[in-house]
Formats: sequence, structure tokens, C-alpha cells
Amino acid sequence: MDIFRKKDVITAIYKEGGFSKAAKSLHIAQPSLSVMVSGVEQEIGAQLFDRSVSPVRLTQVGEKYLECCESISLIEEDFVNYLNDIHGLEIGEITIGGSALYISNVVPHILTEFSRRHPSIKIQLYDLDTPSLIRMLQTGDIDIAIDNLPQNVEKLEKHYLGTEILLIAVPLDYSINEQLREYAYSYEDIIKGMHVARTRPYLESLRAFKDQPFILLQESFDTRRRCDAVFEDYGIEIRAAYELNQLQSAFGMASSGLGITVISDTLVRQAEDRAGNMCYYAVGSNEFTRDVYYYTRKNRMLAKNLQEFLDISHEMRLLTLRRNVR
Repeated sequence: MDIFRKKDVITAIYKEGGFSKAAKSLHIAQPSLSVMVSGVEQEIGAQLFDRSVSPVRLTQVGEKYLECCESISLIEEDFVNYLNDIHGLEIGEITIGGSALYISNVVPHILTEFSRRHPSIKIQLYDLDTPSLIRMLQTGDIDIAIDNLPQNVEKLEKHYLGTEILLIAVPLDYSINEQLREYAYSYEDIIKGMHVARTRPYLESLRAFKDQPFILLQESFDTRRRCDAVFEDYGIEIRAAYELNQLQSAFGMASSGLGITVISDTLVRQAEDRAGNMCYYAVGSNEFTRDVYYYTRKNRMLAKNLQEFLDISHEMRLLTLRRNVR
């Protein structure tokens, strides 16, 4: 009796929150899926799901079953990693998740070099929001993630990659730039790292931005939280003309002259077509620097291919190294 032979099916139902969605994701007819689950439940002698609620919930037995499934999957993964190691990075697969900012502007450069060195290793990328990123890491659906997640997320280990600096970005034709000329950085200055070396003073006051139109992320995003904290600290209330859910979108709208935004130097460096249309200002607040990490599951030995990916990431230094703002 192999009661775990359908563990992928049971796991899919749990993740999808129901039989019909799981059947669709697995490309299985729902009646066939139900028969598979019933067969496992008959062998166990107990139900795995409470089908009286929507979405379906795991029973106590179901929770223990899924816990065992995770342990089995980890053992299987260990063996695959062992095979990858003895084959000297000639086979294998890495699944990488991250927010759109890092998947679009950091990971591609690393993948180019990694694939050049190890062309036989397959890479899968996932552009995910923060809750999905955490969940898929914890369940093992992705191997590694790049982001700045909340502190002390359960079951995750973090590996420092670099630090990014948030800058106030103002369209070139805004008259406010004349008033703040001594503080302004150009796109070329950012590329040279002059904002990191602090060749211009920090803005002493943010009063010039009062009543200016801002293009910001929605309140649930880390960048927006930091913006609100900084402007509150400086005693200024700002007006959000637009609220978006992608930093790239906010930057694109701002560079078209629709408003001022707050942008990371990570994106500025990778957006030459838009970045030259803006002036940039640094603020002397620790809220406007944030560390970026790779995250893996805690208490898991890194497979050789993952360690190689981390090593190449550090070699390339696509982000600023950590430094104190004040």
C-alpha cells in the first residue's frame, strides 16, 4: 500500500482551494480527481478534506498527511540535489521567484552569465506578489526568491545580495528642479554611483514637494510605506495623483511628465530610455535604503547549482553594497 502515491494531487487540491481548480491545474477531469482522492481516503480510513465548506479545508488527518508529503518531497529533493552535485552542474533545474522589479531588472543579467557557464541547467522564473512568494518558498514550489521580504518570515533563510537606495524622481521640465538645483543628480550621475558617494547634499527639507502631484505605489507595498514614513517624518503631506501596483509603471508615468515618484536606483540603472528624463534627489533617511536578499528554505543545505547562482550574483554586484545613510 502506497498511500502517498497521489501526494501531488492532494497537495494541488489544498493549494488551489478546491477540486475543480486543482483538476484544471493538473489537466485531469474532476470526476477522475475525486476518485483518486476517495481511493486514498479509503486506504487511510479517514477523510483528508472537509467538503462541506468552500473552499474545502483539510481535516486533522489531512493536515498530518500534507505534513508527511512535505517531508517526502524534501527527501526526493535531497536526492535530486545529490545527483546534480555528482554530475558537476551538468544537469538540474532552478526555480526562481521575485517581485517584478527584481525579476525584470536584476535576475536577467545574472541568468545570462549563469547560463553561459551552465547551459544544461533549466531555469524557471516566477513574477510573484509578496504573499505568493512566501507561500511558494515555504512549500518548496520555488527554490529561491529575490526580494526584501518582511523580517523573520517563518521557515526562510536569507542571503544578503545588496542594498538599493530610493530616490525622489522629478520630470526634467518641472520648475521645482531649478529651486533644488544644488541637490539634483542626473541619470549619468546615478550610473556613476555619485548618489552613493554623496557628491550632492541630502535634501534638507521636503517642503518644495508640498502640493506636487505624486505617482506612488498602493499602500500595501513596501516602497509606499517607506515614502509615507519619510514624508511624515519631514512633516509634509503629499498628494497621490495616481496609485499603482508596479514600480516600473509609476516610473514610466512619471518620466512622461505626469508626476513625481519615488524610485529605486536599481530600476534607474536599467531604464536608460526613461531615466534620462528625470532629476533625482537623495533623502537622508534610513527608510530610503533597503537591503535585498535571496531567500531559501531554512535548515536546508544549498544545492550546488543554487550556491553557484548565489556566487555569480555576488560577483556581478548589480546592487550597491551595504552602507549607513546617517
